[in-house]
Amino acid sequence: MINPKIIAILIVVILLGAAGVVLLQGTGDDGGDDDDDDTGGQLYPSSVTITQNNGIQIEVPTPVERICLVNGNAAEFMQVLNVTDRVVGVSESISEDPEYGYLYEGLDTIGTYGTPIGEKILALNCTVVIGQCTSMAIKEPAVLQALGITVILLDCYGINQQNEDLLQLASLFGYEAIERAEEYVDMFNDVIATVARAGADFGMDVTAYMELSNGKAYTSKAEMTALIDLAGGYNIVTDLVANPSSSTQLLSNEVIIAYDDGKGPSFILFRDSDVTDNVTGEAKYQELVGREGWSDLNATLNDKIYIVCQSGIMSGPRVYIGLVFLAEIFHPGVLDLSAYDLAMDYNERYGFNIDGNMLYHHVSA
Repeated sequence: MINPKIIAILIVVILLGAAGVVLLQGTGDDGGDDDDDDTGGQLYPSSVTITQNNGIQIEVPTPVERICLVNGNAAEFMQVLNVTDRVVGVSESISEDPEYGYLYEGLDTIGTYGTPIGEKILALNCTVVIGQCTSMAIKEPAVLQALGITVILLDCYGINQQNEDLLQLASLFGYEAIERAEEYVDMFNDVIATVARAGADFGMDVTAYMELSNGKAYTSKAEMTALIDLAGGYNIVTDLVANPSSSTQLLSNEVIIAYDDGKGPSFILFRDSDVTDNVTGEAKYQELVGREGWSDLNATLNDKIYIVCQSGIMSGPRVYIGLVFLAEIFHPGVLDLSAYDLAMDYNERYGFNIDGNMLYHHVSA
């Protein structure tokens, strides 16, 4: 019998491949002196139409030469596109990010991701800002728009969405950026397809629970649940919270330890970028197993508690690495891909310097 999950994954790959078409509006002015990015003598269009994640379309003059960012995923993708030199201001969270913030060292900060300050953007001789749309969104884009600032809302995350957003992001900057985006999409799709082919050998899904450092767990509304599913796992919060109101939610300890007749999930993952070495990793592990009832859970007894310390592999540009990472944990030895090798390739391919350490795993003596 054909595994329906494999069919679903292959459909995702096909859809992501179809995302490689970007509609460019405008023809440029052959007689003008626009700052063109030409391919074979072809002027780049004078504007592009961006379809935001909320469905609203906006027309943006192109190519964009000066831009501000309050979207961390877009900030990382700018390096993939080789256009970080266009960035003149960033949010505080981008500037302080431990994995890619160094790319924007020395740039002015323009406020928080939710409340960028329009006057600071304009003072940088910039009229374009990119934020997220679905979560961590700009709270009052109309305030910025009233100042003449073009606000572009693209999430740039989600295994079913981010490649389309990336291609639209690239369309702001010219043909070279689009070419680099298409190369990334091809690589991304190859990894997804490889995991899909290996899925036939995963066997039964394993049960998993993933918690953030704020104590909230991912619900069925979270992109993380889809990632766990593609990696051959099953998020137990899907059973514990039938109709979640958000992508993350606090759960009582009692419902977690009662799962599966008191056995709990087969795997427990804890996402915490503050874990930076074995000492902090072991301290976090001891904190987790010190919770009431956790010492008797199957995940504890079988050494299946993993602390994910590289947050960026779980969402955004490196999510394909995170997919392989989860599949290696859930079904070791099945994939002929390595999350570590993919991370090192990502660094080399795009000029990053991101640490290859992704997790802390306690192993009992």
